[in-house]
Amino acid sequence: MKLTQQQLETHLWGAANILRGKTAGQDYKNYILSLMFYKRLCDQWENEADEAIADLERQQGKPFTETQKAVFRAKGMHRFEIPVGSRWGDVLAASTNLGGTLTQAMRGVASANEELRGVFTVDWNQPAPDGSGKPLIPNEVVHALIQHFDSHDLSNASVPPDILGRAYEYLIKQFADDAGAKAGEFFTPPEVVDILVRILEPQPGDTIYDPTCGSGGMLVHAADFLREHKHHATSAQYFGQEMNWGNAAIGKINSVLHGLEATISAGVSTITDPAFKDGEGRVRKFSLVLANFPFSDEFWWLKPEQQTDDKKKKDKLKKETFGKEGYKDPFGRFGRGTPFKAPPAGYGDYAFILHILASLADNGRAGIVCPQGVLFRGQPEVEEETGEFDDEGNPRIKRRKADDEHLIRKALLESRLIDAVISLPLNVFYGAGVPACLLILKKQRPPERHDQVLLVYAARHFRELSNQNELRPQDVMRMLVHAHAYGDAAKVPGLVALHRQRIRVQIKAREHDEIERLEVAYADHADRLAKLETQVAAARAELARITVKTSKGKAETALAKLEVQRDKVAAKVAERDEKIAEAHRRAEDDRRDVEQVGTELGLLYRDPDELLKHARVVGIDEIEENEFNLNIPRYVDTFEPEPRVEVKEAIERLRQSESSLREAETSLFQLLKAAGYDLKA
Repeated sequence: MKLTQQQLETHLWGAANILRGKTAGQDYKNYILSLMFYKRLCDQWENEADEAIADLERQQGKPFTETQKAVFRAKGMHRFEIPVGSRWGDVLAASTNLGGTLTQAMRGVASANEELRGVFTVDWNQPAPDGSGKPLIPNEVVHALIQHFDSHDLSNASVPPDILGRAYEYLIKQFADDAGAKAGEFFTPPEVVDILVRILEPQPGDTIYDPTCGSGGMLVHAADFLREHKHHATSAQYFGQEMNWGNAAIGKINSVLHGLEATISAGVSTITDPAFKDGEGRVRKFSLVLANFPFSDEFWWLKPEQQTDDKKKKDKLKKETFGKEGYKDPFGRFGRGTPFKAPPAGYGDYAFILHILASLADNGRAGIVCPQGVLFRGQPEVEEETGEFDDEGNPRIKRRKADDEHLIRKALLESRLIDAVISLPLNVFYGAGVPACLLILKKQRPPERHDQVLLVYAARHFRELSNQNELRPQDVMRMLVHAHAYGDAAKVPGLVALHRQRIRVQIKAREHDEIERLEVAYADHADRLAKLETQVAAARAELARITVKTSKGKAETALAKLEVQRDKVAAKVAERDEKIAEAHRRAEDDRRDVEQVGTELGLLYRDPDELLKHARVVGIDEIEENEFNLNIPRYVDTFEPEPRVEVKEAIERLRQSESSLREAETSLFQLLKAAGYDLKA
């Protein structure tokens, strides 16, 4: 039986519910995702063997014997090898020490496939921390999970790769919602990734790199863009590095499920130990870089194993690592020999930005999620009065050197590498409350843009959720039109039409998926309600036929119990219906708003004064006059005017206020009179 995407999502999230709370913190996501992937590999191995045997049987005109089938399964061609002892049936047959059996099976698969090394990082037999010798995850829980996964085939015969890939992404999003602030380590909101990818437009032949790739979402979105434009995902090459082993494993699985064949390196820092180097030991060059690095990492210059709580140790290491020129980078990315000064130890943002720049080919471009502090932190060189005077009575002047971050930003701008900056709304990232922006770097820019930078203020528009903010389709559309138009009003109508059509299809697909998820989630309640309605109808018919008083009383009691059960289940179904109605309303609102925003953008680019409140192409000369400060409010009018009030409405409010005042005075006089005060006196 083929599973729909929503049925598969419900099945996978059901496994997560079995394990939640049984592991340390949010580690359960790594267990569930790796178990799902292992089951997929095993099921697909069996499916490939069945298909190959059936094909050979057709060619030979006779069936294989069981012995022949067994021999062929062992020697047949498979995408991934599943050795004897590591197959799903071997795990299913075990009754004791299931954690140990499952761990050994996964390790056996990883050992047999070079591409899967580092994918299975979890130990299902990890001992509990109380020293009892018992496993952290009890045998019965592992058994429940194995039985749960055994209920559905996850091979291509039941779950096509595109459905499995989307379900996997859904599961990662659910884990991110569950993890809260910790989710920022492995998940970037898909709307943000979509904006970066569509601005940079991956092309066949690109080498695409994410230096802090987390769960691999940026690489997957780049591949999706290629598919959308009728190219194979493998027409580009994909590379990623992730310091956290567990997150890297999720990213590798994501890559395999989406058919990217990405190369993902894990376990070391991109700054201290870049994984991808050329033959001369320098960082490798890529044509496209996408990144959401850890914001303002205080100890970016330390290897993971050196980042302990021993501050004295860190101070000692700092003296060894930083010289007069700053961080001693063995890979020549910043400091002496480059136009860029080494970043300060306190903030790692420019360390990642300069690593990305060093990783760009001569025609390379990059889209980076950054804290907005990179746009304005650091002061230029200044001369200050000391408060003292020389012998002639003139004030003594002290020159203060420019801060490192100012010098780096100045060099980036003078090198004409910054193409655009887009400010984002607050609180759109998990656990990152600081204002963020998108920084677009390009090594080769059109001549007409060479001395310009596009600045977009997009912080006004978002959907407010309970614990964070969300970019809506129309908000994404605004940013993309500004970015692609780059101040050219003639391009806007075509861009609006292009994005409006694409986003309407996207809204419809999301609406369908959300409603299907609700249908699947409440399916048991709907089935139960139908049965109870039938039982209630039968009980009422039976009651109508009863004439004996004692029997009638029992029948009425039974009917009342059934009606109570029916009403409870009916309430759940009504809850589903309300959520479905809300999904329809939200989608309709988004469709209406996309149309409205498209019209607004057309009008906006006909009114230069109004456009200044949203986006502006700024010359380098003006930025230099502002001491290379890129804080967007310096260039774009972000002032929010007071809401306009009609005179008629203001007069009506005044009348209401005066009426309320008179009523309050009357009540006060009555209270004072009742208390015995002589108001006439």
